[in-house]
Amino acid sequence: MRFAILSDVHANLEALEAVLADARGRKCTRFVCLGDVVGYNASPGECVKVIRELDCPVVKGNHDDAASRLAPPGDFNEIAERAIAWTRDR
Repeated sequence: MRFAILSDVHANLEALEAVLADARGRKCTRFVCLGDVVGYNASPGECVKVIRELDCPVVKGNHDDAASRLAPPGDFNEIAERAIAWTRDR
């Protein structure tokens, strides 16, 4: 059994798909996600769906946490805060 460890996807669906294809090509059959599935890029919902379909353990990253709260994160830079607000709207 081979594991692939995923982290800092930040809603980049194309990169996530490429990494998963590579991992599967290397005979990885199990996955672990260390968080930050959302943030910055344009496909937060799609990335969450792909990670859920892996049925793997997932750690909630700071961007994931911020996107799931109503209050602004407060400790993010301006670009990250805008990305989180955009993600919440989706």
